[in-house]
Amino acid sequence: MKKLLLSLMFVSFLNTNAQNPVQEFTFNGNMNSADNTISFLGTPVFVNDRMGTPKSALRLTNKAYQAVVGDLPQDNKPKTFSVWVKFNAVTAANYIFGYGTAVNGQYFGLIQQPAVSGNSDLSLVGWGDTNNVVVSVPLVKETWYFYSVTYDGNVSKIYRNGELLKSVEGMQRSAKGYILNIGKLNTATSINADIDDLRLYTVAMTDEQVREAYNSSKPASSAVTVSQVAAPLKKTAATPAKAPTPAPAAPVAASSNEANKGGKNIEVFSQGKKLIGTDASNISDLPEGTYLIKVTNGAPQK
Repeated sequence: MKKLLLSLMFVSFLNTNAQNPVQEFTFNGNMNSADNTISFLGTPVFVNDRMGTPKSALRLTNKAYQAVVGDLPQDNKPKTFSVWVKFNAVTAANYIFGYGTAVNGQYFGLIQQPAVSGNSDLSLVGWGDTNNVVVSVPLVKETWYFYSVTYDGNVSKIYRNGELLKSVEGMQRSAKGYILNIGKLNTATSINADIDDLRLYTVAMTDEQVREAYNSSKPASSAVTVSQVAAPLKKTAATPAKAPTPAPAAPVAASSNEANKGGKNIEVFSQGKKLIGTDASNISDLPEGTYLIKVTNGAPQK
């Protein structure tokens, strides 16, 4: 019994320790790490974070910052990076973070490529096409996303909002160097985004740990009073919304005037944030993704 208890305590210790970052940058009005041992260099611009707290996120507009981080895992050592990002433009590449050298398999960085028709390639860069992990995802500007990338010495994984997007085995990740860049890929700078809560771990977090990190740090959904709310739907194409009676169905993608003739107001939300300018007249223009549709009686509020 004692051996079992000791084993359970040891596993619990490992799980807890695995979720403690060795370095964390909150960008709450300064560029320092959470333990104040290191700092990113440069003149910062601070903006509201994902919770709406003033001067608690870092804005990068074609400007990069760097810090010397002695805890950066070298060679093929396990690692996890996580960061909250809100893209203010998606028509150009956003170099989120990276470190290492411009040699095949000796770099470790994350890039969100330009969006085309609402989708964008998300790349875990190892330098050299054969060393990159790439997955296409829907991308909307001015929406906060939680990115996590892990490497356990063999398997590379990319997550967004706690969901595993892609996993690849056997790819080289021999990153070398102690200079961590945000907004820059090697020597090139390209970014237009807000960044918050950048964390570095010297272990490869599990799927469950990444999901928990997202759930424990995501903003609470906005409290709204509604008379009728549809459940989140996986949108693949605009489809007619069926009326509760045998009456003919009215297409969701009707014009705004037609939608309001019946006294209904349709609003669309993504991650708790209302998508301004999106309603029944243009819902079919949204990229594929998961949305919350709010339907209320009466004319739209001005």
